[in-house]
Amino acid sequence: MKSLTTLAAALIGLTMVAGTVSADVIDDRQRGFKQHVENMKAVKAAVESGNASAAVAPATAMVAFAKTVPSLFPEGSGTGDTRALPAIWSDWAGFEKVAMEHVAAVEKLQAAAQSGDASALGAQLKATGATCGACHKPYRAEKN
Repeated sequence: MKSLTTLAAALIGLTMVAGTVSADVIDDRQRGFKQHVENMKAVKAAVESGNASAAVAPATAMVAFAKTVPSLFPEGSGTGDTRALPAIWSDWAGFEKVAMEHVAAVEKLQAAAQSGDASALGAQLKATGATCGACHKPYRAEKN
């Protein structure tokens, strides 16, 4: 009986830890995506000013973040304060595909910024934005 009580307590503790980990992951990914949006805005400002080199740092940060996106959606992190749809986990291969397409787009964005060509940067910014939408439509709920 004592071992059953110990086992039950351990399982309850693991469940509570899992809930905390999930909330932390959700907070981390929300902060990351908010910064990602701020970096997109900085790249847009660089395009508008014609100063492509001003986009190097934010584009570089975008590449680093984009590479982490799948890891920010571990199994079980779809509940709570999140707009992540269950389709992320039921269609993991599709989710990874669009995530990797976004990585490729931000890498091209970074290269355009490094080239100093504001026109190329603007075109790639538009292409990068399209990859955001390709993920948001099937995998993110609309705001309430």
